[in-house]
Amino acid sequence: MKRKGIVRSNADFYAPDGTFNQDAAKKAYYDLMAYHGYPPYDSLKEVLWVLDFAVGRFTDVGMGGVFWLNEWVEPGNYGYLGHEIFLLPGQMIPEHWHLKHENIPPKMEGWHCRYGETILFAEGEVSPDAETIIPASELKFTTCRNVQRVLPGQVGKLGKPEAPHFQVAGPEGAIVSEYASYHSMDALRFRNPNIKLG
Repeated sequence: MKRKGIVRSNADFYAPDGTFNQDAAKKAYYDLMAYHGYPPYDSLKEVLWVLDFAVGRFTDVGMGGVFWLNEWVEPGNYGYLGHEIFLLPGQMIPEHWHLKHENIPPKMEGWHCRYGETILFAEGEVSPDAETIIPASELKFTTCRNVQRVLPGQVGKLGKPEAPHFQVAGPEGAIVSEYASYHSMDALRFRNPNIKLG
């Protein structure tokens, strides 16, 4: 994938000892927001988090995000999530799925592309271009090959509970609003066994 707009070298995000530079990552996402005309509110800057999933390949595997809302309500046993996702050009959220955990059902979610393009991967009929979109370093950690391209104003959704899925940003990155049921970290599973969130 030919990346454009906000393009960085992976080395830009790591100190000489390999430590992930979160400030550099946040700056790249602020540049992405400016590129697309998305306002970086002070309230967003206060809560924006960034991840490289501890694999050291942030330009290929990483994300920025804000959980505007993530609540589980008892009694009543229901929950909801409002999540903003930021992806640099060609950047991937690694393949994962959400299980049932205790009394919390598996997370269901949909993705509303605001700017750029997000390319959703799910189970189903194999798309012929799937493996040309996935970063080469991640092919062995993915099983989903059904592709859905989601452009600004469009929405894609998870097909069924506990289904594996992931997404890759298009050549100009992606800013995506996720609408979902409650997100439980205890119920989250990744295909790549080396991934860490903290």
